Amino acid sequence: MKKSKTQMTKAELIELLKEKEQAIKTLESEVEVLRNDRIALDTIVADQDTSILIAGLNNRVKKLEEQLENK
Repeated sequence: MKKSKTQMTKAELIELLKEKEQAIKTLESEVEVLRNDRIALDTIVADQDTSILIAGLNNRVKKLEEQLENK
């Protein structure tokens, strides 16, 4: 059974905070990798298939950035 945050002990809240911080670090790392990929791909003259792939990656980066903003 999941407790509400008001029912959690300090130790449980600290543990939850550590888990959330780790999740944020992981997402930030993924965003950085995708940004680097996007920069690398932007320098390539792209055919239509590659353009579709780049657009998909750009959308994924935007979604991860939104997730970071909402955490």
